[in-house]
Amino acid sequence: MNLLGKATDAAFWSETVRNGDCYREFRKYLCDTWQADCEGQEITELKYSTFKIFFENGNRSIYESQYFKRRRALAASALLSLVYPEEEKYITKLQDVIFAICDEYTWCLPAHHPNLEENNRTFIDLFASETGFALSEIYTLLGERMDKVISERIKAEVNYRIINSFINKNDYWWEVRCTNNWAAVCGGSVGCTFILMRPELFDEVKPRFDYIMEKYLKGFFDDGFCLEGTGYWHYGFGFFTVYADMVKTFTEGETDYFARERVKRISTFIQKMFLSEKASVSFADGYPEGHYHFGLCHYLKKKYPEEVKVYSPKYGYVADNCARFCLILNAAVWLDPDIYNNPADNENAEYFGEDAGLFVKRTASYGFAAKGGTNGEHHNHNDVGNFIFAKNGRQVITDVGSGKYSKQYFRPETRYTFIETSSKGHSLPFFGDEEQKVGKAFGAAEVCVSEGKFSLDIAGAYGIEALTKLNRSFGLKDDEITLTDTFEYTSDTPITERFVTYIEPKIEGGEVILEDTKLIFEGVYPTVTATETSKNKTLYFIDFILPCDTKTFTLTIK
Repeated sequence: MNLLGKATDAAFWSETVRNGDCYREFRKYLCDTWQADCEGQEITELKYSTFKIFFENGNRSIYESQYFKRRRALAASALLSLVYPEEEKYITKLQDVIFAICDEYTWCLPAHHPNLEENNRTFIDLFASETGFALSEIYTLLGERMDKVISERIKAEVNYRIINSFINKNDYWWEVRCTNNWAAVCGGSVGCTFILMRPELFDEVKPRFDYIMEKYLKGFFDDGFCLEGTGYWHYGFGFFTVYADMVKTFTEGETDYFARERVKRISTFIQKMFLSEKASVSFADGYPEGHYHFGLCHYLKKKYPEEVKVYSPKYGYVADNCARFCLILNAAVWLDPDIYNNPADNENAEYFGEDAGLFVKRTASYGFAAKGGTNGEHHNHNDVGNFIFAKNGRQVITDVGSGKYSKQYFRPETRYTFIETSSKGHSLPFFGDEEQKVGKAFGAAEVCVSEGKFSLDIAGAYGIEALTKLNRSFGLKDDEITLTDTFEYTSDTPITERFVTYIEPKIEGGEVILEDTKLIFEGVYPTVTATETSKNKTLYFIDFILPCDTKTFTLTIK
């Protein structure tokens, strides 16, 4: 039974991938990573003093930068060993990296480890599960070429850290109550590890994986929209797809997630998120510039040829900085030259995820997205009513997306002190110092799409007694958008209408100039304030301070 498809075909790597034009980006990624993280370099040491930094001050980046450098070296050396099997340096480096990874105290990141005091080497988080799965795939593909001690260490460590840990512990939070990417990544990785390394045990534990995947799929709305953002769609749904593909093969088609209508709808999500070339929807912990994963999207296109669209290869990517091995592997294995060479047009379109409250529109002049929903979503930002305006390949009115990850960024008591997550870091009104509140109880009402218009009432997102209605509507023409906010507000506190951009604004008469975009206003003159994001990027706030008795505010964007 071939569980890894073309990945087990030596000629596929040494001939097709090595020479094919459509694999250029794949080869470039491997060679660039080899130069950056492998060639002539010692393997990065993971020290206890670095491991404990997160527990002392919440900093994630110091330890993680060294940890992920190892994972990038693992992926690059393993895949280069397949593409260039005659080059001994790649398999030599691979064995050194595996030896070091097998020596690690834990494969879990400090940010996910239960606590510093407990000697827990087998806790399974996202990255422990990914590591176990990566080593299982590498063992399957290259085990015969590695020294016996390396192959035996892989089997021993995977059994100890993943197989036995899962069997002996049945209350991992991502197993019992998770509906986000953790379920798919941890469940999918561990499930695939069982199939590859201990297939005789899989039938015994399969009901647990069935439950995990059902929970994950329930985390999406019925319309297939993912409120975690495009990055987490790729991450979670990517691992789900890898697991679904492998379990279908292993069960000889008995378990077929791809026959489900819900999975088909989820598969079309990413194509709806591009606004203007690479500029994409970045709500929640997303990114203002988006890409699609070559292998994942090509695979889904072949599953659902009529529904899934794959755009130009210039929007595609092979891997992110965390080097998720199964996805990098399938960036080559699942890539289809016909799809690569015949992309769909990123045509004018309009999408409304009614359950998610998310609206997207593309015209020849601009891309636009706005959201309703609540302030109690996965990777939540307080952003009900926020919108994005994109033009000529970038966001103009921006949603900053993800802040810099740290302990404080994920603690409920401090998360909304960050500009990225606070409603004051979004293009929204606020009232004196009062902004939107966090929680599912704070959300939009009367979300409506009609011809040339998207509107919603966002007063409920604030929980302010004096604010009984805040109707935000967008008039949508082919070449401009008119925003109109209508207030029912009984307070003597002034209203601030804020708009957020990375482009330094210039104010001329009744217009705010953002390079090739104009914000046209009347009455109140705006102020501009520069601030820094947690990732040290300069962000500009364009603020209109309105009298407390204001009933309507209008802004035209063109």
